[in-house]
Amino acid sequence: MPRSAIKIIFAAVIAVLCCARRGWATQYTVGDRLGWVPNHDYTRWINGRTFAVGDVLIFMYEKGHDVAEVSQDGWFECRAENPLFYSKNMDSYVPLERVGEHYFISTGPGDCHAGMNLKINVA
Repeated sequence: MPRSAIKIIFAAVIAVLCCARRGWATQYTVGDRLGWVPNHDYTRWINGRTFAVGDVLIFMYEKGHDVAEVSQDGWFECRAENPLFYSKNMDSYVPLERVGEHYFISTGPGDCHAGMNLKINVA
């Protein structure tokens, strides 16, 4: 087989493997069956889970709540100035598009202080 053909086949295999990762993405319903609710231990919920680029977080919550992806400072201080993501449609899908830490809160009155905050690390 000519050397150029081997290079083309190798490049095609690499392209297929890179694109296939999207098919392996996992969808996580935050809080499992309870959903995104006050007074839930989300630190405990993330134990044993690994998050990767391409995975999707699903936040399911009732009217009056919301979800915002915020900075680290926003997470510590329970404030959502200039959120990276914001939704209040009660069924929010958040694709994890970058490696690193991600911080989520609910901006409803008292929600963040009542435990509606989540910090994850995407590998």
